[in-house]
Amino acid sequence: MESIFLLVIGFFVFLILCGLTLIPLCIKAIQQYERGVILRWGQYEKTVEPGLRIIFPFFGYQKLVRVDIRQIAYEIAPQEVMTKDNINIKVGAVVYYRVTDPSKAILDIQNYHLSAISKTQAVLRDIVGTSDMNTILQSREAIAARVKDLVEADVEMWGLRIDQILIQQIELPADMVRAMAQQAVAQRNKEATITAANAELEASKAITKAAVVMSVVPGALRLRELQTIKDISSEKNEKIVIFMPANNNGSDQLNAEQAQNFLNLLEKNPDINEIAAAAKDIIK
Repeated sequence: MESIFLLVIGFFVFLILCGLTLIPLCIKAIQQYERGVILRWGQYEKTVEPGLRIIFPFFGYQKLVRVDIRQIAYEIAPQEVMTKDNINIKVGAVVYYRVTDPSKAILDIQNYHLSAISKTQAVLRDIVGTSDMNTILQSREAIAARVKDLVEADVEMWGLRIDQILIQQIELPADMVRAMAQQAVAQRNKEATITAANAELEASKAITKAAVVMSVVPGALRLRELQTIKDISSEKNEKIVIFMPANNNGSDQLNAEQAQNFLNLLEKNPDINEIAAAAKDIIK
């Protein structure tokens, strides 16, 4: 009788130990950022949401495959590509994608991550190879958008979604970088020369206007002479001798009508040839 009692106690202890061992194998916790794909006897059964789930993994009855549905960012290393205008460059990008259908990502493709990245690399090489260097440098966003549209159309059947593709690195050959730098310097020098020439032209027009006004207004030239004497007299360590005309009857002054016509011509911003012709007429 005592042996039967011990046998029953041993049996219950065995069941308790088996339960403590098997419960962790049967109860699975699906995280908030995960989805679980359950296979029964190797066939797809269902996709479970986050929480505690009971699985019977014995003898291959059920199998749980976890799928991370968070956004994945992967950096594509720079790869050498020959552009349309035969320039060898290196292009690198960053791909942001996520799993939208866990069952397709597990059942329809062996390695969805490797497949998505390989597809992106191939499409990026194709698009860069059919574009010239200036287009690649000036239209990164447009090229990235084209790559995204083409890749997303293919990976959608694998339960994936491409959120964004960024072209973050473009490496040019060293000789090409030097040539572009020289071109940029030449362009800046050209713009500086044009700006200086325009400034000289505007200054010459202002000086010409002042000369015409001084020649018409009686005493204006004399006032200018006195102002010049005042300016140069600030230096007391120098002696300056000024020869003043003995008689200034205003014979060198312009006719008021000629001066007004000349000023009107300057206001219209005419061609330099027209200004020269008008000046010749006044001198005559």
